[in-house]
Amino acid sequence: MKKEPIPIRIEEELHRCPQCGYEDGFHMSFIRREKKKTGIILICPSCHARYDPDWSIEY
Repeated sequence: MKKEPIPIRIEEELHRCPQCGYEDGFHMSFIRREKKKTGIILICPSCHARYDPDWSIEY
């Protein structure tokens, strides 16, 4: 079972995983937030921690 994404605020740049220190960026995943809105989740390729920067796209 996957844990809920950890809310994260991006100040200037985010390339390092806060949990494990991996430094080469993140994978992205998408979740449905509303009927025509999809949220973007960042996933660490190393430890698989999931972060929610509260970004979304409308379609």
